[in-house]
Amino acid sequence: MIRPRSSLPAVVIAIIAMVVGLLPVLAPPVGTAATAADARNFQDGFLITDGNFLNAASMNAEEIQAFLNGKVTSCRGTNGMPCLKDYTAQSTPVLAADTYCGAYPGGTMSASRMIAEVSLACGISPKVLLVMLQKEQGLVTDTSPTPRQYSAALGQGCPDGAACDPQYAGFFYQVYGAARQFQIYLKNPRWYAYQLGWNNILYQATPPDNDRVCGTKRVNITNDATRALYIYTPYTPNQAALNNLYGTGDFCSAYGNRNFWRLFTDWFGDPTADPVKGEYARVWASLGGSGGLLGPPTSAEQCFGRWCQQSFRNGTIFWFPGRGVFGVPTIIESMWRNLGFIDGVVGMPTGAPVCEGDLTCVQSFDGGLLAADRVGGNLVGRSVESAWTASGGIKLGGARGPEVCTGSRCAQTFAHGALFSGGTATAVTEPIFTAWTAAGGSSGSLGFPSANADCVPAGCTQRFAGGLIASGRDHAEVVPEPIATKYLGVGGPAAVGGPVAPQVCGGGFCNQEFETARIDTSAQGTFITMQWFFGAWKAENFEKGRLGRPSSDMVCIPRTCYQPFAGGTLSGTPFGGVLPVYGAYRDFWMASGGPTGTFGLPTTAEICNGRNCTQSFETGTIAWTPTYGMVPVTGRFLAPWRQSGGGSGPLGAPRSASSCTGAVCSQQFQGGVLTSTPKGAIVPVTGEYNDVWIRTGGASGQLGLPTAGETCNGHDCSQPFEKGVIVWTPAHGAIVVSGWFVAPWQANGAGQGRLGAPIAEMVCIPQTCYQAFEGGTLSGSPSAGVIPVWGAYRDVWMASGGPSGALGLPIRAEACFGNYCETPFEKGTIIWRPSVGAIDVMPPVYARWVDSGGASGRYGLPLQKASTTNATVSQRFEKGTISVGGAR
Repeated sequence: MIRPRSSLPAVVIAIIAMVVGLLPVLAPPVGTAATAADARNFQDGFLITDGNFLNAASMNAEEIQAFLNGKVTSCRGTNGMPCLKDYTAQSTPVLAADTYCGAYPGGTMSASRMIAEVSLACGISPKVLLVMLQKEQGLVTDTSPTPRQYSAALGQGCPDGAACDPQYAGFFYQVYGAARQFQIYLKNPRWYAYQLGWNNILYQATPPDNDRVCGTKRVNITNDATRALYIYTPYTPNQAALNNLYGTGDFCSAYGNRNFWRLFTDWFGDPTADPVKGEYARVWASLGGSGGLLGPPTSAEQCFGRWCQQSFRNGTIFWFPGRGVFGVPTIIESMWRNLGFIDGVVGMPTGAPVCEGDLTCVQSFDGGLLAADRVGGNLVGRSVESAWTASGGIKLGGARGPEVCTGSRCAQTFAHGALFSGGTATAVTEPIFTAWTAAGGSSGSLGFPSANADCVPAGCTQRFAGGLIASGRDHAEVVPEPIATKYLGVGGPAAVGGPVAPQVCGGGFCNQEFETARIDTSAQGTFITMQWFFGAWKAENFEKGRLGRPSSDMVCIPRTCYQPFAGGTLSGTPFGGVLPVYGAYRDFWMASGGPTGTFGLPTTAEICNGRNCTQSFETGTIAWTPTYGMVPVTGRFLAPWRQSGGGSGPLGAPRSASSCTGAVCSQQFQGGVLTSTPKGAIVPVTGEYNDVWIRTGGASGQLGLPTAGETCNGHDCSQPFEKGVIVWTPAHGAIVVSGWFVAPWQANGAGQGRLGAPIAEMVCIPQTCYQAFEGGTLSGSPSAGVIPVWGAYRDVWMASGGPSGALGLPIRAEACFGNYCETPFEKGTIIWRPSVGAIDVMPPVYARWVDSGGASGRYGLPLQKASTTNATVSQRFEKGTISVGGAR
């Protein structure tokens, strides 16, 4: 892990205030406590430090015995062998010292003492031997071990896929032979395939991987102890084995070296950490210890005459006699050594390192501040040191070279900035620095800075000899002329933020986008689209949309703001919203005075429905159709048109502007007309109503002006006019009821009365006029009066020829007399009774029947229609039959 990020004041204080450390004093060793292993810490090329591997005195016999006792509390021993904690090695041989091991005393002894004696003789840590006993046979924790587990306790002389070598059989020979074998590996590195550095190491043994499907991994072995472990167990764990650190992986998983590292970590702590003592421990702890800046130790203390040091995973702690102890992270140490180490210009450290999260580090030395990162580093030049501090210090990153001076002027480049002295400008920092570097830096078209950055919370601008760079909070771009002048003129970053992209040019046009604006320039001028218009134009896809490019800057008047574009105008405010007025709408609107003219401000965008397109304004709507073009709806016609659905309603779009003839005003639409009533109201006449009204002469015709709009009752719909009504039903469409028929029809309940809705237009013949309705027929004239002929009467009458037929015209309406009802006609009558329905009495029978007293006379009421046989007409009545033309 790395230390948390530090603020600039903390960096500066740490560098300035760090005092020279004291000489080392004795302190207890600091090791890593045993803890559960984490696979993320596994390093395949660094399993254990050489110091931990070779520390033969790390445990004595009593400590080993106590460790074994702690692993098994109760031993079952059901396989004929004791647990390891109770095992006694009988008559072990006395062995003289040789090239690899010292003398071994021999004799009968406990397992714990034998392990301690072997460790001291062969120089291998007893912790290593204990871990090996567990990883090979599980002997440390087994409560019922077998003889086989003891005879091959460490797998010494037991190659994969072959029998064990008998000379190593038995517990003593396994332990001693393995410890001695490790020393053979260590002292004869050229005898074996695995060397320090990069090696191809198998994932799995053969068998089981007889077909070599598992392959190998490139492993960088970094020390001798790790090399020895890989020679002893020549496999490296794959990712599946590491993913399930305490279980099994897959077919290609091998576990030996994984289990060694895991067991050592669980039992004794990090095997890759050496003890840290004295002043080394104090400095290490101040830098975060094992989880801090330097990480865990990788070696014990080493001395080199003028200094001593202890190495860590990510750096080194140095002790200089008379100077003190200083931690130096690898990032700094690499640059320090490149610059000559303690004998170079840097000299010795004088303070503690301070590092950022990206591993940019700064540390003070005799020669000044050394600033470095993963890429490189150098001393911060004395001439620019104050500018370095003022410009963020460590935030500038590692130095990219030494300070360079020409005369009285000096400059130095860092990862995230450039510093200057001797001129008006002292720094170019991020994000402007990145844009300047991309443009070639001081060697590019911009040249050197002519002033320091001018910054506000929203961003910065900085002038260079050859132009301007502007930034937002985290991004910068070159802003070329004439865009730069326009940008600064409206307030720069404070007004519209920083640029979000470089200038883009093509076809004689250039533009650059900023956080809340875009500036366009061409031969026609330089225009900025900003604030609320910027978002609306961006939503239209800038110049690729219908608006095209701006043709002017935004103009604001007391009520609103607007900006012209090639294809339209944007109008509005952040409070009322922004709406586009496109092309022909814009031209019509502007010709009428624009925002302060006839139509006022737009209230909707263009709306199209497949028949027409419309755009609404405060005091009118402009509608467009391919046939009629742009036509406005304003004044008295606007509200009723909108109430009827506007362009999507039955009226549709206007065909022409409104017009007046005398006191009558109207406007024609696709689906009808809006016209004034005699009382001045405006009502629509649409669809079939309009077709019928126009066919009958419109306002000056048969019906006159409408007096109200359409109404519907669930049975029929109708619209009244001055001289009549147009009635519509699904079955018969729109039919006029006018003239002298209107009053009697309405008096009888109109469409919901006994007559119902009309089913045909009025018909006039010389004798009279008549009109058929669902429930009857009206017949008559202004002079003769109008008489209804209801239902069944009408059917019989019309079957006899109607007004010009045998019955002639009705002479009065239906009248009822007790058990019958009657409608009399000029030449006959129709009698209706519930039992027989409607029956006519016509000439020549009618005269005889009337002469005989009619319904109350000799024959009574008719029972059936008359019939003709052999030129004789006969009709049967209640009390007899009348026959005319033959015998009675």
